[in-house]
Amino acid sequence: MHTAPTISMDEFVHYTTGKSEADGFQEVERAHPDFGIWKEKFLDLGHIRVYEHRVNLDKEVNVLFDDGTVDKYVHHCMSVEGNIAANFRDYNISAALSPKSFHNIFLPGEEYYLSLGKQFINVHIEVERSYYLGLLDDNECWSAELKERILNNLVYYPGEFKLSLPMLQTIHQIFNSSMSGSLKKLLIEAKVHELLALQLHSSIASINSGVKRNTDIELFHAIKEYLDKTFLHDHSLKNIARHFAINEFSLKKGFRELTGTSVFDYLLNKRLEYSLQLLQNTEQSITSIGSTVGYKYPNHFSSAFKKKFGYNPANLRK
Repeated sequence: MHTAPTISMDEFVHYTTGKSEADGFQEVERAHPDFGIWKEKFLDLGHIRVYEHRVNLDKEVNVLFDDGTVDKYVHHCMSVEGNIAANFRDYNISAALSPKSFHNIFLPGEEYYLSLGKQFINVHIEVERSYYLGLLDDNECWSAELKERILNNLVYYPGEFKLSLPMLQTIHQIFNSSMSGSLKKLLIEAKVHELLALQLHSSIASINSGVKRNTDIELFHAIKEYLDKTFLHDHSLKNIARHFAINEFSLKKGFRELTGTSVFDYLLNKRLEYSLQLLQNTEQSITSIGSTVGYKYPNHFSSAFKKKFGYNPANLRK
């Protein structure tokens, strides 16, 4: 099987750079003797950075990045033309984009590599983490969950979605307005916010509608049955989502819709109910039972048990 070579971004040599006074975009052109040309337009709006990449390569290549700034931003990435994928090896995530598609992603980490097709036009918007958090609303479920993930340095990657016609029109307006100077910068900032809103609305709507399909209802029943059988195992949202080939956001939302509780509260209840059975039907010590159901310290087990059942586990041994 053919495997594309991997090179560092530093191996693309800057050989032209400039700034358009009309719109404030910086323009950079890079070249690699073996792979070809990479053109970039870049605008810094303070809390938001806007990029357009136009690449014309002689062959496919993986380009390695290690800049230490990935988790300082929330990323909205769009493929206007061509194929591209961001690969995060620490998380076993390949965030691929086909033509006219987008994704939004946040994850802690520093190193990743881009798998590049021969030709593509890519638009990338980086929003400072703190500013992005200020755009989110605690009173909306999807927004509060996204905010919680970012605050706790947890991966957010709901998947790939199609660019709608309004999104494509907004992208065109960002890079092709007839305005100039400060008014153009004001327009671009407004259009970037419009594009973020369109994409968040589209991705959340897709996730919400997807959960309601019969096939997804069956999927979450299968997840529940899996947890019923493996509730004593060490589980993480990441591993459960990977096991069933869905994203963590959909896992949390769909499981709560089916069971009325979160994945971890469900597991906690299963373990405590099992501990009750062990206390009633075996001579196993309370410390051993607590350890069996995942508690390192007996007092933690006793507190959780009392919270659920209203009495201490020791009461069953008198």
